Amino acid sequence: MIQKQKIIARGPLSWLIHGEFPSIESNSGTLQRSLNSIIPAIKMRKKIKYIVLSILVLIVIFIAQFIMIKRADNSVVDMKNFYVPTQNDSKPFVVPSKLINGERFYIKIPLESGDTVLGFGDTGGGNSMLMPATVEKKDLKSKVKTGLLKGIMPIDYILFKDMVGTNNFPSPYPMRNFVIRRLFRRVKDPILFIPPMDDEMKFLIEFMPEMEVFLGQNFFMGKAWTFDYPGQTITLNTPLDETKLTNPNVQKIGLKKNSNNESIFGHASMTIEINGERIDVLFDTGASLTFSDEGREDFNTNEKTIGGSFIAASIFDRWQKEHPDWKVYPKADMNNDVIEVPIVKIGNNEVGPVLFSKRPDENWSMGMIHTMDKVVKGAIGGSCLQYFKVTIDYNSELIMFEK
Repeated sequence: MIQKQKIIARGPLSWLIHGEFPSIESNSGTLQRSLNSIIPAIKMRKKIKYIVLSILVLIVIFIAQFIMIKRADNSVVDMKNFYVPTQNDSKPFVVPSKLINGERFYIKIPLESGDTVLGFGDTGGGNSMLMPATVEKKDLKSKVKTGLLKGIMPIDYILFKDMVGTNNFPSPYPMRNFVIRRLFRRVKDPILFIPPMDDEMKFLIEFMPEMEVFLGQNFFMGKAWTFDYPGQTITLNTPLDETKLTNPNVQKIGLKKNSNNESIFGHASMTIEINGERIDVLFDTGASLTFSDEGREDFNTNEKTIGGSFIAASIFDRWQKEHPDWKVYPKADMNNDVIEVPIVKIGNNEVGPVLFSKRPDENWSMGMIHTMDKVVKGAIGGSCLQYFKVTIDYNSELIMFEK
């Protein structure tokens, strides 16, 4: 005799795990309860599936966008005619400026409103930027835009032409390593990016409260400048040509190039001579010493910062050993020692004394090498430049020092 077999229900989780429907018992109430428990589980499973698929699609889109933008940004490095300035660069132009103790300078930038802002001039600095506080103080918030750096990093910026009240004022060059895009479109016009108010910005504001704009390397690129420190003037469009090389006080500068022999950074290398030794250095108008309490006491000053110069630790230590008569100020520049070099020679000119602050060799061999044509061993700034009228032409790649 064939017996009827009772099939025991395995429950709603059985379907989720095995893909099987639960067996049916004769009791219709049991069936209804099983269905009532299965339906929400099915809906939840579908929701989870859609959520997971959506996340995967977003990840794929993000990766694809990142790869596409990275390739596009890499192509910019060797792009010909990456930026063609629109200003008329034919006539010399005295740039309104303010010198700080004869060693460093601010450039007075005219605003569309008729007001001005002070831009700290730093040929050895990074990209030019607008201080966050200046946006509020000068009512520029409506002109701020947001783009993406590297396809993933939101960056606030302002178009230079939207801020400045004249087309004749010099503008920063767009940087090939700092391409901002809106969607996939590259922002081609000169900009000032607006950094977040982090600890570094707070430090800058504390020690240089007058700085409303930071004018870094790209503000000076592609132009010819004369920085007359004794005369306290800055003049734009003062070119030097190759015939000047017969002058012993003129030398070639080095700039990092792409495959088309075009400059991609504005950090210029040059040579100075100290005690018969030729040393490659960065031309750095913004080099500054930030005094510690000991430093202010050693130099008998209330200044927070002064113009300085930098030298690699290996050379600093050798100078200290070979020249015990040279003054050393321990930890005068924050935690860095400072040495006073009696004479620095550039061309036929000898000047001094010049203060150099000690910096790790790795700052130059592993840091600055990424934006320079060679490994340098230091930088000359206001403690040396204060004695000179300096003309630098980033196009002919020449620099001249006059006293």
